[in-house]
Amino acid sequence: MKEQYQKLLDLVRQNYASIVWTHKIQEQQAEIYKEKYRFIECINIFTAALTSCGVFSTFYQDHLWVKVITILLSFSTLFITAYLKSFDLKSMAEENKDYANKFLVVRNKMLSIIAEIHMMKNSVEGIQEKYELILSESNEIYISAPSTSNKAVKRAKIRLEVEKDYTFSDEEIDRFLPESLRGKIKDDDK
Repeated sequence: MKEQYQKLLDLVRQNYASIVWTHKIQEQQAEIYKEKYRFIECINIFTAALTSCGVFSTFYQDHLWVKVITILLSFSTLFITAYLKSFDLKSMAEENKDYANKFLVVRNKMLSIIAEIHMMKNSVEGIQEKYELILSESNEIYISAPSTSNKAVKRAKIRLEVEKDYTFSDEEIDRFLPESLRGKIKDDDK
């Protein structure tokens, strides 16, 4: 009997790890898009300001180089604006963040299944049925999830493996719990 629980646990744990990674990758992709948008938007504002200065200065000076630079800055502003309209980085970031949140919900459900397996209070078949529903839900999310970049994968790797996101010591967890819920289950016999 215990062997069946262990086999199911191994399967669930494998998928749990995959979902943790996918959640973090989607989250990092959203951050990449946000950073890129902020950077390009700053450049756009800067080039627009310089273009305005150039146009204003042509009223007072009749230098060809000022006109050429103003024209180049104007085209740069136009190009950047067209880029921002063509690639809606804000929407792309929001979409990745939405999917990261969907994976977070599935991750929490998987964690609950892992806890159920460890408690061995429900039958293997009952737990497996719940797991298959969650797996079906996660597969639907995977199918429609937006693409991610290698850069997002590398950032997720750093966050999960180096910075230890989602890894908490018992002491850290206990700080957020009331005293009666801290630590291990207390033995009533003592």
